[in-house]
Amino acid sequence: MDETGGWDLRIMAWNLWELRGDLHAVVETLQDLRPDVLLLQESPRFVLPTTRLSWLARQIDRRVLLGGLAGRGLAVLTTDDVAAQVIRRRLQPVPQRITDLNSTYPRGIAAVRLSVPGGGAAVVASTHLALQEDNRLVHAAQLAELVRGAGAPAIIGGDLNETADGAARQALEPLLSDPAAQTEHTFPASGPVRRIDAVLTTEDVRVRAAHAVTSSDRVPVERLAEASDHLPTLLDVTL
Repeated sequence: MDETGGWDLRIMAWNLWELRGDLHAVVETLQDLRPDVLLLQESPRFVLPTTRLSWLARQIDRRVLLGGLAGRGLAVLTTDDVAAQVIRRRLQPVPQRITDLNSTYPRGIAAVRLSVPGGGAAVVASTHLALQEDNRLVHAAQLAELVRGAGAPAIIGGDLNETADGAARQALEPLLSDPAAQTEHTFPASGPVRRIDAVLTTEDVRVRAAHAVTSSDRVPVERLAEASDHLPTLLDVTL
């Protein structure tokens, strides 16, 4: 809690590329930045997904609230303090129109409802929009339904596979916006030129800082580019 009675949280979203990159760089970055809530995309799906996700959680002293086997590549990890405020959690599948091999990747929304100390609630969720615009629009409609039904501040982090002028992002814009500068590019990590990863918020979330992560105390730019093909994006908020 801060001096005004608000709940300060650090939210971080990251497409982890199925943990195929520099694992030491992944772990050290997360240890350095210490997110209270970590919203993951492309979490391991095929080889011991629960074991590998649990390993990552142990390295950074976080708890897995959602993810692992049948997690659709999504995961939500938090500190013990945040985990103690969980009201409910849900992994919601998102249907897709299958047109090619890329459209067979399972999509969904991993959402957690939290009790805010001092009163109220908030929803945090991880998501990974499809490569195809029509499927992204279906996904956006389900995200909008989640936000409208929350009756509380909402924070949605993920790999959105389009920039702010994309059709799905525009459909969400009345409800969810990206507080970071659109020049805070996240992809590709080795030379980012597009911001396709973001942590979106409803207007009732007080944002203190928002930016793409390009390095940390122990992980310089070059090493972070080897951790994943996406850069993480970070948000400091007060609820």
